[in-house]
Amino acid sequence: MKRTTISVVLVIVMCMVLSSCGTLFTQGGSDYRSGVAAYERQEYVTALQYLSRALAVNPEFPEAEALYPQVFSEGTLYYKNQLVGDEQIQDRQTADQVYSAYARLQELHTIARNAGRIDLEIEDFTEAVQDARIVAGDFWFAYAQNLREQGDRDSLKQAVAAYETARDRNPDLPNIDGLITETIADATVTLAVVAYGSGVKDFSQLVLDDVTDIVGSSRFVTVIPRADFTPGPESMVGPTDIAIMTAMGEGWDYVLEVYAYQGFEEINNETPVQLPSDAPLFSGVKKTIGYQHNTSLSFRLFDVKGGVKTIYEDDVKEVAGPYTYTFSYVNAEGLRELNLGGTGKKNLRFVTSTVDDTVTDTAIGTLRWDYESIAIPVEVQDPTDQTQWIAYFTDKYTDFATFAANESGRELFYAIEVVHHQPSDTYFMIGPSLDEAIRRSKINSAIMNALSYTGRTLIEQEKKDGGYGYLKAGELAANGIKNLL
Repeated sequence: MKRTTISVVLVIVMCMVLSSCGTLFTQGGSDYRSGVAAYERQEYVTALQYLSRALAVNPEFPEAEALYPQVFSEGTLYYKNQLVGDEQIQDRQTADQVYSAYARLQELHTIARNAGRIDLEIEDFTEAVQDARIVAGDFWFAYAQNLREQGDRDSLKQAVAAYETARDRNPDLPNIDGLITETIADATVTLAVVAYGSGVKDFSQLVLDDVTDIVGSSRFVTVIPRADFTPGPESMVGPTDIAIMTAMGEGWDYVLEVYAYQGFEEINNETPVQLPSDAPLFSGVKKTIGYQHNTSLSFRLFDVKGGVKTIYEDDVKEVAGPYTYTFSYVNAEGLRELNLGGTGKKNLRFVTSTVDDTVTDTAIGTLRWDYESIAIPVEVQDPTDQTQWIAYFTDKYTDFATFAANESGRELFYAIEVVHHQPSDTYFMIGPSLDEAIRRSKINSAIMNALSYTGRTLIEQEKKDGGYGYLKAGELAANGIKNLL
């Protein structure tokens, strides 16, 4: 017998699935398929709404027409089975179950009535819904009263929610709005915020704003709108003591102390390297400049009315960075007076290679590429003029992170015109001609110095602006204490 039942159910479901697939291009088919899905979830009110829509646009819809009375009948039986006798309603949950069942019945039968379904046995549950609402409201009101009488803050907060549920069920309950207002007031605590950091402008106001947004969003917490508890010049106590003494005098409940310290650590170092990095040949230097922020945040929550005791404290240490800009260069070994290719004697800066000429030429090409590939912008009319490059880069970059991301990692010859190939005692010019090598050396030096200057300028700006850790202090403190209030 069990196998037969399962088989019949399977056949019904398969028929519904096949029927739904067959309505893909039928007018009202989308609403019909949504109705089938809701029906399978036993959401009868929703299912009947979709079927009514499908039949409204397509009255000759056999699948929807066949399913409609089935949903109505099954839904009616389903919700009536959730009803119990008045003598069995002993608590708010059961009362809500009865109220919900009558409300669903009313919705189901109203949909059928509005659709003009005279073929169905439609009932009016208006009075039953209203009676069930009042019964549920009375149970919720009694529950709220009991919670309020307990008097502790958690019970008071729960009482507010219970009163509001009771009002939703029965808005005519005597003085219900007044009771809700009074209970909220009884459950509400006050919080003062004292915040100070290492010379950050408006830090206390920033923290107060964050705490107000997060903690003050609770209707059971009032954040005192005062940001400044700075002691006077003759005072022997600090801001936290001032805040606590003020709280005691004003009858405030809690004081939140937020302290932040941030150190700015500048990075400026050089390390020896062999260049170019992918085929090391020349001795060079890797220059790194940058910074990092070291932020320490500490939070303490004082219960003032409970005898000024600390009920929460935490410390957070964060390191933002390091943020660095790097470049590597080969410096000149010295200066030689040379007459290359009949160009006349010139004082030229050089570096030495001891490997074969092919490897030397390849290394020279690599070290030339990084800087010679930098396009000369129209703003730089004289590319050998360092000041014009400085103006260009400082206008292009407003923050160090973007500057470092775009400009780091380059390798070059710095202020070098020729490479002495020691095995053959000849010289490679770092350019297509000696004059161009001299000009290119000046351009590369101007670019490198301008980039270095721009990086240092942006670092100084970051130091002046301060770090992001301060911006999170109020948020971190608020999230740490919001469940304690």
